[in-house]
Amino acid sequence: MPEMVFTQEIAAEVLQNIEEEVISAKEALRKRFSKEKVDYKIRGSVHAYVMETLKRRNAIDLLINLCLENKKVDDLKPFIRNLLRIGIYEMLYKNVPPPLATDSAVRIAKRRFGKGAAALVNAVMRKAERINLKEEIEKIKKEDRIGYLALKYFHPDWFVKYTIDLLGEKQAIELMIADVENQPVYVRVNELKTSIESVRKYLEENGVVIQETPLPEVFRVLSYVKPPAALEWHNKGYYIIQDLASAFVSHVLKPEPGETILDLAAAPGSKTSHIAMLMENKGKIIAVDNSAERLKRMKVKMKILGVKNVEYALADGARFSAGEVDRVLIDPPCSSTGTLRTHPCVKWRYDPAKYRATITIQRKMLKNAFRNLKEGGLAVYSTCSLTFEENEENILYASEFFRVETIDARIGTRGITEFRGKNFPFWDKVIRTYPHMHNCSGFFISKLLK
Repeated sequence: MPEMVFTQEIAAEVLQNIEEEVISAKEALRKRFSKEKVDYKIRGSVHAYVMETLKRRNAIDLLINLCLENKKVDDLKPFIRNLLRIGIYEMLYKNVPPPLATDSAVRIAKRRFGKGAAALVNAVMRKAERINLKEEIEKIKKEDRIGYLALKYFHPDWFVKYTIDLLGEKQAIELMIADVENQPVYVRVNELKTSIESVRKYLEENGVVIQETPLPEVFRVLSYVKPPAALEWHNKGYYIIQDLASAFVSHVLKPEPGETILDLAAAPGSKTSHIAMLMENKGKIIAVDNSAERLKRMKVKMKILGVKNVEYALADGARFSAGEVDRVLIDPPCSSTGTLRTHPCVKWRYDPAKYRATITIQRKMLKNAFRNLKEGGLAVYSTCSLTFEENEENILYASEFFRVETIDARIGTRGITEFRGKNFPFWDKVIRTYPHMHNCSGFFISKLLK
């Protein structure tokens, strides 16, 4: 079964790159497949192995550690560690017969590192087959409830504690269950190139079953024969894959043709292209990003999508000055805790110092948005984060110089009223979306008037 081994081996390499280069799964997969033309089915299989293994990493590592003698999973060679993770994932969560999962992993280990590595992989996989992981996790329940919930629902301890404080235990568990499920696919029609009806017809003719959403140009994909991202019209820029909550951000900004819009953290450009579409390519968008590589890729994307009204600036969105503009989008770097379905690495990489530094950047960008806006101008602040500090608390800070406006709740729910003793008086003006409630990424969106 060469293809099965092929996908496992590539997936282990990608997982190794994610660890060693400290990059996202999405970026690692993009880099791996930019080297060669790979059939979309193989690509899809590797993507699934990487994502599904990462989502459950803490429970998988617990089992591997129970099977190792005198060492831990982190002591293993990076490739072997990740090959074992994939093998355990297959055996426990993909319902691959244990002998088959073991045989595939052993053959890859032998070919890459010889008999010693193969023997180690074989011993761990065979021992893992005999251990009941659910029972091992249940043993933790009485003495460490947070640790138990973390392993049972595949999230780190800090996230379990945080979301219980934020949402209550019942909602926190529902959120964690949703985080491990597949992300729903949404298609946003690019009306710069075609019509909503044309895309609807094209997708249906190509075996894609879609459902309408509260946004007329966004469809939810229910099923498909071939993924919408692998179809010709996607490559031509007639539609893009964009989350429902992400697409709602541009509607809240509500840009008008002829206006000047400042996008302070523009790349990779999904929201920028949506803004251009809503402006009918009339007026000007100043797209700022601090990464030359990301801007380069964004320019290619904008060309495919037929976007013609963007000026690009390689600069710091917290300092960039554009003069007085009509509207500003602040979609800053964030903890990405609302997108754990598509960015599972995030939950295993939480660093309190980096988190605090991110909040500082967000606040600087809010202040800079105010400086760049004309009097009566509008700013939209959005994150794909679930945390109170990055969202409600930042808007509390911004309310010292902005006026918080009410958003029409076409999707989502309202904000958090209180968290760990801190109150948020504007909770009924902002929007939050949650994976477990709204079948989309977790977002926070607020509208601010100068």
